Amino acid sequence: MIYLDNSATTRPFDAVIALMAEMQQNNFGNPSSLHRAGILAERAMIQARNQVLSCLGGQDGNFVFTAGGTEANNLAILGTMLSRIRRTPRIITSEIEHPSVMEVVLYLKSLGADCQFVRVDQNGQVDKEHFAELLTENTALVSVMSVNNETGATQDIATLCRMAKQKNPDVLFHTDAVQALGKIPLNVKETGVDLLSVSSHKINGPKGAGGLYIRRGVHVKPVLFGGGQENGLRSGTQNTPAICGFGLASELTMASMAEKTAEMARLRTKLSEGLSKIPGCQVVSVENPAPHIVCATFPGLKSETLLHTLEMREIYVSSGSACSSNKPQLSPTLLAMGKSRKEIEGAIRFSLGHNTTEADIEAALSAAREESELLLGISR
Repeated sequence: MIYLDNSATTRPFDAVIALMAEMQQNNFGNPSSLHRAGILAERAMIQARNQVLSCLGGQDGNFVFTAGGTEANNLAILGTMLSRIRRTPRIITSEIEHPSVMEVVLYLKSLGADCQFVRVDQNGQVDKEHFAELLTENTALVSVMSVNNETGATQDIATLCRMAKQKNPDVLFHTDAVQALGKIPLNVKETGVDLLSVSSHKINGPKGAGGLYIRRGVHVKPVLFGGGQENGLRSGTQNTPAICGFGLASELTMASMAEKTAEMARLRTKLSEGLSKIPGCQVVSVENPAPHIVCATFPGLKSETLLHTLEMREIYVSSGSACSSNKPQLSPTLLAMGKSRKEIEGAIRFSLGHNTTEADIEAALSAAREESELLLGISR
């Protein structure tokens, strides 16, 4: 199997699987319990929290464990904005956000918030001039993703955050860093963000765990109510095996990040250059690409058709964001970048991981060329 869908999910590290099995068998206490079993589980969870915070450079902030990136994004936006709806706050986000941000912003818009959507250019970069035009003294929240999940385009979060706070020092800045963790440097102090969302299963950790970094002094209200776990911000018994797996995955990822991302970047370049030589294939150009994502389009083909022909050769790719690829709609990200309907309908995402090899890339390129030429009726 050649797995090139790592932006959808990753295989957990062996050490993470072992730790989670150990937690399930021998450290299964409820971390809210006052007895020894509960205290041991709580200690393990504290260690995991510190492991994740260390990856973000945010040891002086708070980190709330959630069930994943979607919940973290919802908590960041709803938890800061619902109480301000009557004041008609301005919320700014980009046109290329993940649905777990975009749908929440649209929901707040339906409640009366002033929601504005900043344009991106043909390379997937936020239009800074348009962003500056949208900023007002009433802007309460800005949410811009660090790395786009479909194209790999990275944003200059530090500059955008600085621009927002120069206009209104009280504005909150949130970034969805789900695709950024372990792929590009993340430091909440250097970027100045107030809120940052991450997910475990994108960095060889388990599904069912993620979280939200909250800068000290930022007030967030819960969107789930119950027993008051996670300092009252996320009620419900914590999934300690997944949380501890997340913590270990964070530590292991950061320990080898420089070496692994350099190799992924090299292989990404090889993949991108190889795809650009396939007749009928167009690589989606992005500025400052993350090291693990290549989006290519085969106009005239349906992406699902090519995806399944590659699957028959045990090569696994994606037709877009895994969270929305089962919905028959054109990609808002590629639309915002000015791509045509034919280009969007033929878009395939290749996403690399820590275990991707040069042989994997060569095999994927060979298969993509052969299958696309066959489907398009191109003779050599």
